[in-house]
Amino acid sequence: MYKISLDDFVHYNFLSEVKMSPDGKGAAYLVSWADEEENGYLTDLYWIENLCSDAMSIRLTATGRVKSFIWMGKNLAYTEYREADAGHPYGTTEIYSVSRYGTEPEKLCTAEGLVILEGELDSGRLAVSRVDNIAHQQALQGLTGSDYEKECARLKQEEKTASVFDEYPFWFNGIGTISKRRRTVYLLNTQDGTMERLTPFGFRTRYICVEGARILYSGGFVEPVEDDRMSAWMFEESSGETVCILPEKERHVYAVCLSGGKAVLVSSKMDRYSVAQCPDILLIDPKDGSRRVLCDYTREINVGNPVASDCRLGGGYVIRAYQDKLYFIMGVADASHLYSCDLQGNVECVFAKDGSIDCFDIQNGRIAMIAMHDMRLQELYALEKSAEAVRCTSWNDDFYLTRPPIMPEKCNFINQDGVEIHGFVIKPADYKAGNSYPAILDIHGGPHLSYGAVYYHEMQYWAQHGYFVIYCNPRGGEGRGNEFGMLCGRFGTIDYEDLMAFCDHVLEEYPAIDHGRMGVTGGSYGGYMTNWIIGHTDRFAAAVSQRGISNFVSMEGTSDIGTSFAQRQVMASTHTDIAKMWDSSPLKYADRCVTPTLFIHAEQDYRCWMVEALQMYTALIHHGVRTRLCLFHNENHDLSRSGRPGSRIRRLREITDWMDEFLKPEENTAVKSDK
Repeated sequence: MYKISLDDFVHYNFLSEVKMSPDGKGAAYLVSWADEEENGYLTDLYWIENLCSDAMSIRLTATGRVKSFIWMGKNLAYTEYREADAGHPYGTTEIYSVSRYGTEPEKLCTAEGLVILEGELDSGRLAVSRVDNIAHQQALQGLTGSDYEKECARLKQEEKTASVFDEYPFWFNGIGTISKRRRTVYLLNTQDGTMERLTPFGFRTRYICVEGARILYSGGFVEPVEDDRMSAWMFEESSGETVCILPEKERHVYAVCLSGGKAVLVSSKMDRYSVAQCPDILLIDPKDGSRRVLCDYTREINVGNPVASDCRLGGGYVIRAYQDKLYFIMGVADASHLYSCDLQGNVECVFAKDGSIDCFDIQNGRIAMIAMHDMRLQELYALEKSAEAVRCTSWNDDFYLTRPPIMPEKCNFINQDGVEIHGFVIKPADYKAGNSYPAILDIHGGPHLSYGAVYYHEMQYWAQHGYFVIYCNPRGGEGRGNEFGMLCGRFGTIDYEDLMAFCDHVLEEYPAIDHGRMGVTGGSYGGYMTNWIIGHTDRFAAAVSQRGISNFVSMEGTSDIGTSFAQRQVMASTHTDIAKMWDSSPLKYADRCVTPTLFIHAEQDYRCWMVEALQMYTALIHHGVRTRLCLFHNENHDLSRSGRPGSRIRRLREITDWMDEFLKPEENTAVKSDK
């Protein structure tokens, strides 16, 4: 057996986008892995014929450049993107067709820009999406040949010189400046690569679903502020008509689906529990606009997978329609399960197991799902009438067998308000009764996410490195209903109480943990809580705040979600209750900090912009607190999950070295004396 190393994740295989074949005989899916040489990731397309325990996956592509794929009749269509050159200033997307049995791919056409496949219509045309710069499109209208190329070059040079903001949001995490950029839906003719715009000029599309001759999409206009409550539209190919089925500024939409020609919207008015409100599931008939509420927020349904992990890349379906039922992934306490809902609103559990279902698809009564079960990394599973999941792949068996994970132990308790809080403890790999060990409290992001019994590379590494790793789901998280998740306007109150009470409980249950050698870390909301904790207690010997908020006042005007976050999460703004925003900001309490603190942030993190780390770092260093800031170039808010391999390695090394310095002083002294 080998110990898990800091950089083992570069050898993991990440699965995503499983899609069943139309005949239900098998499934196609994507596999991604780290490319250390290029400091990035590669992705190829695979097919598995029989969804059973001894099935073999067939590799359909070998370039590592696959961006998207769909079923196109009995074959698969997939895309590869080519970078921009003089003749194609926005790059090109090559679209290929390949048989599921691994024949040589056939190039169908080339389209301008980065095109993503969304689905095939009955006519054979493909529904695709592309992010367009509508200001550029207007400037280039009517130009051809050298005139077109010259104007493109001029526009590109202007962008290098300066960015223009005239909308909100003006940038977006992982993308950069988004003023005048719109995700647009097109109809693509594979015979010649021509594309016909479907969505109105200036409309920014969020979610898309394709079924038969219909396309359902949601989104909204930016005039000049984008509203977080969207509209939804249905396109009917036979008539060429597009009908609005949900007007703008009524509901926030979380997911869309088509069921027998009717629209399914997972959406919320956010009128009772703000963003913590569980969504309604609406069924809308586009013919007359009639609506039926299959489940309202009081049923406390949620759609999607809230269980966090640092071992995923890519996405996939979270809701699908089959026959007269909807199937969807739902967060339940510390796991995500598969549920169904019929057209009368009857909800039942289809499959439940500790861990997470990351995406799935259903066809002919068979379900394929990519999941993290039994503390394994991602694998493909099949679910049939027996309701037992069969593991069909062994992509990550090598790590499971040679570097078996340390299983988390449940550590639940009842808090002072009588609410059960769910927690977990991972013991150090070298644990021996009677010895004393340091511990790291890890806090999840969100806050509307959760921790569960899933594989987490950083946690496993710290446990192998001699730490107890402790983590829990305080109030404010997902999967336990409206009241439990209602943290809006209460940041740093009940959540802080739950985290501190959890630490107290763990110390009672695990006397091997040294009270004086405890560290705390977390990212995003977890980074906010780390910032908050060091201003309200000195119980931790070291802290690492990752991509966290320190000042809600500055966050409101600099984040890609700042104004909506202030309105929906803090329940205040700088012009309605600036005192509340400042009272909820960790920076206000920075003068009380004594805990040595490392800040991890990324230059292109537009969710929690780097000013959040800079302010907290500056306050601590001027108050004499030992501190350090590691600012990553060319990375964004998702550094710990999808950042470049080299950056992720450096990040984890920075965190571990910081914890070692303050939580393992004797070992560090020995290392220094050896040097």
